[in-house]
Amino acid sequence: MGVGVAALAAGALAVLPAVAGATPGPGPIPVPVGTAPVTPVTPAAPVNPSTTPVQVVVQVPTVQAITVRIIRVDTGALVGTLGPVNAMAGPASIPWSGGRGPGGIGQPVADGQYRFEGVAFDGVTLLPTTPSGVTVDMTTPKPVIDAPAPTIPASRRTSLPLRPGGADEVRAIVRRPGDDAPLASGPWVAAGDSLPLPKALARRGIIGTVQVTAEGRDAAGNTGTSDPVVWALQPAAGAPMVVRRIKTRKRLVALTVDDGYGASESVRMIEAARAAGVTVTFCFNAINGRVWSASFRQLLRDAVRDGSLEICNHGYAHNTSESTSASAGKADLSRNKPWDVIAGVASGPFYRPPYGAFGPGLRAAAQATGYRYVLMWDVDTNDWQGPSASVITRRAVGGARAGSIILMHTKPNTAAAFPDIIRGLKRKRLEPVGLGELFSAGRPG
Repeated sequence: MGVGVAALAAGALAVLPAVAGATPGPGPIPVPVGTAPVTPVTPAAPVNPSTTPVQVVVQVPTVQAITVRIIRVDTGALVGTLGPVNAMAGPASIPWSGGRGPGGIGQPVADGQYRFEGVAFDGVTLLPTTPSGVTVDMTTPKPVIDAPAPTIPASRRTSLPLRPGGADEVRAIVRRPGDDAPLASGPWVAAGDSLPLPKALARRGIIGTVQVTAEGRDAAGNTGTSDPVVWALQPAAGAPMVVRRIKTRKRLVALTVDDGYGASESVRMIEAARAAGVTVTFCFNAINGRVWSASFRQLLRDAVRDGSLEICNHGYAHNTSESTSASAGKADLSRNKPWDVIAGVASGPFYRPPYGAFGPGLRAAAQATGYRYVLMWDVDTNDWQGPSASVITRRAVGGARAGSIILMHTKPNTAAAFPDIIRGLKRKRLEPVGLGELFSAGRPG
């Protein structure tokens, strides 16, 4: 029978002194004359001994102390030893966790092929071992998602371009930006040049900005994740719907801010949203981006990634109306693409027409450019008229209910009111979220 290391340590037998030749040394080790021939390493699935120790089984003819040498195949160098261990006659199992040096502990060995030599007490006689060797792989896969740049119309693709980065299998994990809990996880699939998004997203009607991470694993059991990317999930194609609020039992609201001419006010709103752990939606005109600094642009992109900001399309220059033609409306919506590029995510499927004015032409333009929802509001702060911060706060909080869409602009008094608006909504047990989360929580009302 075999004796494990734990049993020996418990006192089944006394450990004998180290045997000759059991100390690692540089360079190849010759096979002693007159001993059994070295069994070649049979290629097998790679293993990571640090997570799943290799059980080296040595066939012991008589009670004695045994040692296992660990030899790198391509160089013949002795990299470590296991034991000596006192063993009964029969199979004796000694675990190896991938370390180098005496006892197989210390720094892990490099990836590659290794063979095992079971050595008898005399330090010369080789004993059969199973396995004869292993292929070690301790390298963590690092998949990379190459998310396409935002487009108008927004892409409805159900997979994202992928570089496996050493992974044999991958799966997608999807969250709302800033959230730890996944919305959905896809099944493990063979790694290729694309990462399928979980089908549950479409079944559950989840739309808007999400964060996608690729998890990869290899044959040795190593796992690793990609850097997350943001992606805007789109609803099924269809005629644009005019939405003033969402019918939902969840106590969620959307804080929406138009225009973007006040960069400093926008910064203050983002900072307030981030401090409170909520999301604000900016419906900006890209024409204002001509004077935005590089640092402000980076702030917008960072806010999208951390879940403080979601975006929608407000047209390029705030110059459309009820009489705008389909061709002019399409040009205006498409020309606002720089806003999507700055934010790093598609603004679709949300379009807010300037002044809330739209007609048949803008409806047709929205459909042609993939904007499924014409975004209106049910709570208007009328902050563009210049009321005080306290008045803006009272209007925003007082009119809000579950599913409300609250309209504001990038005005100084609105920025000053923003922290109080968030606090007031929370006191009413209303949580400000992005449009995607709000729309996914109910149906347009």
